[in-house]
Amino acid sequence: MRPEPPITRRRLLAYAGGAGLVGATALVAGAAPASARAYKFDLVFNVPDTDNMQGLAYRRGRFYVGFDVGNGMGVIREYDRSGTKLKESRPLAVGHAAELSFRDADGMLYVATGGGTNPTKVHVVDIAADDPSIVRTIDFASLGNSGLVAVDNRRDGLLVHAGPGDQGPFVFGFADLNGQVRSTFPLPYQGVPQGLEMAGDKILYYTNNRITVLNRQGRILDAIDIALTGESEGLAVAPAGRGTRVFFGYNKPNRVYAMKPVFH
Repeated sequence: MRPEPPITRRRLLAYAGGAGLVGATALVAGAAPASARAYKFDLVFNVPDTDNMQGLAYRRGRFYVGFDVGNGMGVIREYDRSGTKLKESRPLAVGHAAELSFRDADGMLYVATGGGTNPTKVHVVDIAADDPSIVRTIDFASLGNSGLVAVDNRRDGLLVHAGPGDQGPFVFGFADLNGQVRSTFPLPYQGVPQGLEMAGDKILYYTNNRITVLNRQGRILDAIDIALTGESEGLAVAPAGRGTRVFFGYNKPNRVYAMKPVFH
């Protein structure tokens, strides 16, 4: 993939302005049929808290859920597989808490602001502390709004999603841990952005009732449709041998599911 210069607001608007010319072609070329592999979706637990559920992460048998509690604040709660709440942060300035992702190297939790009118920022949260707090914030506002984040643990970097609003068009940027964007690719609208993770070198992009699988260059490889009710909320992964366990959230009511078999 040829590196591109850091993307600017002008370049992002150029994506949007060109959508009328290239969008239709990209949608046809980039559209993926429903996955040929049969997956089932098992309920893991019903989330006992009824706040506005957003991002989801998984680490060492524990689930971490981000909740938007208003006024630019979010709360992160830790649950076991039975849905028992083990820990809760105080309200943190993480915005919509739209997506959560763990860095394996140090156990820090990366939290994206999300929201179609909120400039994209990624907050690094020390969730293991007795009193979880934001230890630093990485500003990706130059990419746009509607931010999602996934830690690219294979290369110890970040994948950030953003656009002018929740309807796109969107840009995905691979960045280092200091926020320097190394390369980007655009993606036409696939649905309202709800979650993002890396499974090895594959990108899992969660929109309402669908997980779209892309390679690192942004080519759509597959699309996994999910026939459940409510609004999709948050995506999480965990290694499983040579594959990846995939978990995802829904609201109304808040709940967490596991995708089976494991993803390869």
